[in-house]
Amino acid sequence: MPQGPDRDYLAGLLANRRGEIPRSVQLLQRALPNLQKTHDPRASEALNSLADDYTKLGNYAAAAKTYDELFALFPDENKGGTRDDAGVLHLLASVKPMTIAWHGPTRLKTARNAIGSVVAELTINGVTQEWLLDTGANYSAVSRSFAEKLHAKILPGHAQTGSGLTGLENSLQAAVLPTFQVGGATLHNVVLLVLDDANLKINFGDQSYQINAILGYPVFQAMKVITFTHDGYFEAGESARRTAPGIPLYMRRLTPVVNLKANGVLLPFTLDTGASGTDLSVRYYERFKNADLSWKPEQSEVGGAGGNIKRQIFTQPMLHLEIGDKPATLKNISITPQKTDAGLDELYGNIGQDLFRYFESFTLDFATMTFKVGDPLPQ
Repeated sequence: MPQGPDRDYLAGLLANRRGEIPRSVQLLQRALPNLQKTHDPRASEALNSLADDYTKLGNYAAAAKTYDELFALFPDENKGGTRDDAGVLHLLASVKPMTIAWHGPTRLKTARNAIGSVVAELTINGVTQEWLLDTGANYSAVSRSFAEKLHAKILPGHAQTGSGLTGLENSLQAAVLPTFQVGGATLHNVVLLVLDDANLKINFGDQSYQINAILGYPVFQAMKVITFTHDGYFEAGESARRTAPGIPLYMRRLTPVVNLKANGVLLPFTLDTGASGTDLSVRYYERFKNADLSWKPEQSEVGGAGGNIKRQIFTQPMLHLEIGDKPATLKNISITPQKTDAGLDELYGNIGQDLFRYFESFTLDFATMTFKVGDPLPQ
């Protein structure tokens, strides 16, 4: 393409998806004046991506201002929950960027909680608690009762956010922890979303499980490289890097995305270590509804932040996936045939722990933007 606003716009979006944040800011800032002046519809995506860039840089005030510009041009804009995102950024407008300092390696013993998610014990402000390690969480989050135990200072104001799997909205506040220790890493100005305890309680059958603390994507981004091992460890920083070949890692706002081959077709999926299983979206349903994949209709109850919802789904008995040249077969995977008004609608599904259990390890490298899995395990 010739030099100019059109090229800057497209290159800026690609840089955003590839994690090249400073370059994305530069390109989108060059493209936007022309797009805004002509009320070009592409200005919507450019402003969304620029706000995301500022969020990842920790410039929350600039991100909030960019969302204000977006809504001034496009008053009805709410693609992917942008109004929820803007509300959170306005709460954080006075917060300084998060920083990280390394004093040694990070290697934490992990376990699985009652809902099948990976957790690790962290001691923050003298309080020891299991934290759910969740690449699918856009921010770190805590229950209100646990925020009180941490003596976290709650910022003024309220916002709301939707659950990725259920689409249910949750009221929240925000807090900032001045110091946050994760193994050999010390982080400062760590943002926590604070939700009512009931909104982080997962009900299954006649039992329930209270989530009190979630470590989310911004902390993992700051650590640059994170690895989960099959024998139960979480590693971060240089010691977590693996030399095996990987596949490209992209970002959909604050959620990691990879292209996997499903049923022989290369498709984008989100990577979610906080999910015990894989869920396929309405886009997957539309793409393969006429294929002979032996789907079975079922009634399902899905749990997430804000509660549980019942809905009609289909189950695919066998899902063949390929991560680069490494195959895996998942069993009895749920498919949602209708929109959930959540981020899951935009891609083909959300990959959970059921895939990761096939391999010796898996690594998200945000420095080189690659996703790697270790050697396959005997099945």
